[in-house]
Amino acid sequence: MNKIIKNKINKGVVLAIIVLAFGLSLSIMLKYKTEGETNMPFILKKIQTISSAEAKTKAENPENYKWNIDINQYNDIYIELQKNSQSDLISYIEQVTLENFEIKGKNSEKIKIYMPNSTEGKRFSYEDNFKVEGALTYKGASENNEKTLSIANQGGTILFRVLNQNISEYSSNDDEEIMYDGRLLEKSNINLEDVKITLEFDIIIQTDKTKYKGRATLELPTGDIKKEGVTTNTIENFENIVFKRI
Repeated sequence: MNKIIKNKINKGVVLAIIVLAFGLSLSIMLKYKTEGETNMPFILKKIQTISSAEAKTKAENPENYKWNIDINQYNDIYIELQKNSQSDLISYIEQVTLENFEIKGKNSEKIKIYMPNSTEGKRFSYEDNFKVEGALTYKGASENNEKTLSIANQGGTILFRVLNQNISEYSSNDDEEIMYDGRLLEKSNINLEDVKITLEFDIIIQTDKTKYKGRATLELPTGDIKKEGVTTNTIENFENIVFKRI
């Protein structure tokens, strides 16, 4: 009788251990799903967006207007990575890749993404070879260099531009001076709602040991560029970007 009772107790203990282990594993899995990696060697420090507009004089001007321009609205995105002071992992950045871009908005089909370049000394030029078609990769290097798409391998900054090209045009003989910034939208009667978009993309941080991927969402442009001309928004809280190993 005692042997039967002991067997039942042993089975009960084993079953309890199995249930406890399963519950613990499930808890860890759920925590990882919602919180992701908590000890990455490199983390996001900030994402800064600068929004404005620009203009280019039209090649043709049959009416001989004093001002005869095409207007672009743009958003420059700076993503800064830094070493995680809470991590004891010794590592370096091999590359950072942005991919799986998704743009939602009224005129999303007109939006293009461009990498920095050194054409004619301009930070951005809109030739097809500088357009980001699928992914944008910055290679790890000793220091940042946006013209060569390099990011410092111990933490640095990457940059790209989201462009809404030729959203409007403006012709006039009345203006003595025109400010080539977001106030161009006011002059050409463009509503902010017409240029607002939601941009989503994956950030893949590849170190010498592993890869981490998270998805970012940005609302563009920031602020009221029609009144302010140039607006800046800085994000430093990244609770909504969950990084996981891939």
